[in-house]
Amino acid sequence: MLVLQCIAVALAAAYCMLPHFRTWLEPVAEWHRNWGWKSAFLSQMFFCGMVPGALMLVFRSIRPRRLWLTVVAQSFWCGGFGVCCNGLFRILADLLGDDSEMSTVLMKAAFDQFVWTVAVIAPANAVFFFWLGRDFSFRRVRDEWPRPFYAKMVLPNLIPNWIVWIPVSMAVFSFPYALQIHINGFVCAFWTLMCIQIGRRT
Repeated sequence: MLVLQCIAVALAAAYCMLPHFRTWLEPVAEWHRNWGWKSAFLSQMFFCGMVPGALMLVFRSIRPRRLWLTVVAQSFWCGGFGVCCNGLFRILADLLGDDSEMSTVLMKAAFDQFVWTVAVIAPANAVFFFWLGRDFSFRRVRDEWPRPFYAKMVLPNLIPNWIVWIPVSMAVFSFPYALQIHINGFVCAFWTLMCIQIGRRT
């Protein structure tokens, strides 16, 4: 978790202090401006589906039973969520501004973590990764479904999510809107692996 936070903060610091780093990221921002939600889908599919899939292929200890089905399902799931999150980032930029002022960053991060994540991200991911952890079996999901759902399924994801993503979210929102979903995806590649392990062990 600390490594994820350090990566996000280092990226934000480099963007603020190193002009060459901003220049390197400009093609990514231009791609996003031209492709919109499609770039968000492809970015999240790559970072949160294919990159974790490659790591699971290399490291046997984190490899699921159905590796390729897991990678495909996870890629499309995360790509779809990338589109949703990109829409949220667009709305927040329109409502609160697209600057890196601390007040703007704090308001965006607060809404992202305490409204969007609580109501949408954490419950949906809990269900999806629980299903993955049951080898895509709806029968096993039905038979092993924990009750109460929110306490046993969502909180195990939500609490570590806050520990990691409150500072990471602040780093993400310090970037311009056109880069936010891609920086988010880069960091989220490793978070996805954690979610898979939580789903398997819950």
